[in-house]
Amino acid sequence: MAIKYKEIADCLEREIQDGKFDKLKKLPTEEELIKQFEVSRNTIRKAINQLVNRGYIYQVQGSGMFLREKSVTDYINLGSLRGLTKDLNSKIIETKILDLHVLEADEVKAEQMRCEVGAKLYYIKRLRIVDKEPFSIEISYFKKDIVPYLNEDIASSSIYNYLIDDLKLSIGFADKVINCERIDEESAGLLHVNPLDPALIIENTVCLTNGIIFELSESIFHYQKAKILNRINFK
Repeated sequence: MAIKYKEIADCLEREIQDGKFDKLKKLPTEEELIKQFEVSRNTIRKAINQLVNRGYIYQVQGSGMFLREKSVTDYINLGSLRGLTKDLNSKIIETKILDLHVLEADEVKAEQMRCEVGAKLYYIKRLRIVDKEPFSIEISYFKKDIVPYLNEDIASSSIYNYLIDDLKLSIGFADKVINCERIDEESAGLLHVNPLDPALIIENTVCLTNGIIFELSESIFHYQKAKILNRINFK
């Protein structure tokens, strides 16, 4: 079941992108949003926090919620779980499926994903291409009891749109680990860099809102093309 405050945040995000609030450069008040969406104040405040974290608005106490300038785009947003297609929305993104099959969790994967040894996992390896240039290699494992079906058509577009819109998963939070390593020969060939060049790597352990891990992934980025953004609000 979709989470209401995220639905509201997504709706307001689309309206911001469509220019609905460009004239005043601010959102309606909390009271107006409560009336518009027919939800509680707490739900609206959670939706507003989502928009703050996504970098669309900032709040001025006693004055309202103002639109941020549209100056920071096309970065990998560490605060987002919504995937490359959302982070790089002004770019042309293509996906090449390198591998997709079901396997059984070994002891290492079972420990990492908190599941039984032998549990069924989807394994997906994808090459992400941005503006006709190789950008990243994504290797993902999904628990099959939570994500019961994946195919190349789904994996070739936005997997997260499928998880949220079609499977109605309530995605909650993730642990992200960032490191740099020298790239191996196979990955270097895919990303059009030299073997032993540096590679930026982000590892994700992603959970549902109930704390259950459903995805483990590793993204290997072209070191000359990937830029990382982390928005911080001083409180």
